[in-house]
Amino acid sequence: MKNNSARSSTDVDGPSIRIAWKDEQSILATWHMTDGYRQEVEQKFAIPFAELPFVLRLYDVTDRLEVRNDGMDSYTDFDINHHSSEWVLYGVTDSAVYCVDLGIRMIDGRFYSLSRSETISQAS
Repeated sequence: MKNNSARSSTDVDGPSIRIAWKDEQSILATWHMTDGYRQEVEQKFAIPFAELPFVLRLYDVTDRLEVRNDGMDSYTDFDINHHSSEWVLYGVTDSAVYCVDLGIRMIDGRFYSLSRSETISQAS
C-alpha cells in the first residue's frame, strides 16, 4: 500500500510508524525518527523542526483498501506534539480498516507524508 508521496514504515532512511488497536474505539500510533532525518526535514521545509506542524492522518481504507490521493480518501487529522513518539487516535470503529501517515500539514492545507503505517483491522 505504498505510494510515491509516502515512505513505507519499513524504509530504513525515513521514520518508522506502527499502529495497533488500543481498545475497540482507539488506535495507538508509535513512531521513531532519527536525528539525521529530523535535520533533513528541517532543511527541506526551511522551518525549525520544533515549529513544523506535525500531523497523524488516520485513513479509513475499509472500502478502498489503499490510500489513492485522488480527493476521495476518507481521513481525520490529529495535530501532534513534535516531542511525542506515540499518540492515541480516538473515533475509530472496530469494523473498519485503517492506516496512518505521519506527516506535515502546512497552513495552506498541503499535506506532506513522511511515513505510512501498515493497515490494521480489528480482525488482524
